[in-house]
Amino acid sequence: MVKLIYRYDWGGEPCSGTAIIPFQYKSKDDFVYDVLKRFDKKHFKKHGHAELFGEWLTKEVVDDIENNIYTLEEWFGIDTQRPFAL
Repeated sequence: MVKLIYRYDWGGEPCSGTAIIPFQYKSKDDFVYDVLKRFDKKHFKKHGHAELFGEWLTKEVVDDIENNIYTLEEWFGIDTQRPFAL
């Protein structure tokens, strides 16, 4: 099991936010594969959305899921790559 983090940016004007959801799975690649396999075109045609970690996701969000899943090493390396000011 690998510790992973799912980042979900939700909403739009005037209300939006970011959900940071930690979880464990076999591997990052297995999680992405399983999500894409489960929420295929047939699923969206029938239901119109997917529910993952209690969040209702559009097909576009699910199709881009691999860009929102991070290992702990990737997650804690994000801020070291971006300059910021205090």
